Amino acid sequence: MRKGVITQWKDNRGFGFIQPSDGGKEIFLHISEIKGASRRPKVGDTILYELTTASDGKLRATTASIDGVPSLPVRKYQKVKKGSLMKKLIGITVAVGCVILATEFRGSRSPTPITSFTKPGCKIKGNISINTGRKFYHIPGSEDYESTVIDPSKGEKWFCQESEALANGWRKAPK
Repeated sequence: MRKGVITQWKDNRGFGFIQPSDGGKEIFLHISEIKGASRRPKVGDTILYELTTASDGKLRATTASIDGVPSLPVRKYQKVKKGSLMKKLIGITVAVGCVILATEFRGSRSPTPITSFTKPGCKIKGNISINTGRKFYHIPGSEDYESTVIDPSKGEKWFCQESEALANGWRKAPK
């Protein structure tokens, strides 16, 4: 390893020149040759380097480090195992499917993900009264519309038109 001091450094361009400790002509140094330093070099830094002659005949510093400046720890990248991404995607898909199925068949009056999309755009709620068992439909803006929850597992339905609800034996809600 050779040793020298940086006499010029153009940080915005990532290069500079080293004056060798044993004298002689200045040596070109590119930032890409300083690997793992915890900071960028500056004028006055002592540099340890290998000397190489480039294809154009000019001398260059390679495998360089800044003397007295600690190196960053080397990161070890974990090799991704073949098929592990596919296994994760399949696992996520199965988990999402299980959640949807579980919510679809639970005993709740809240709409489930699947029933929320059963008839997109249809706003008329076909509800069966818990007290009387009668079939009523609610239109947007009616008194109980917002609090009415449709549960298809109990025979309740969404309708796109009032005539559709009437044709299927439903009556307009009294409120």
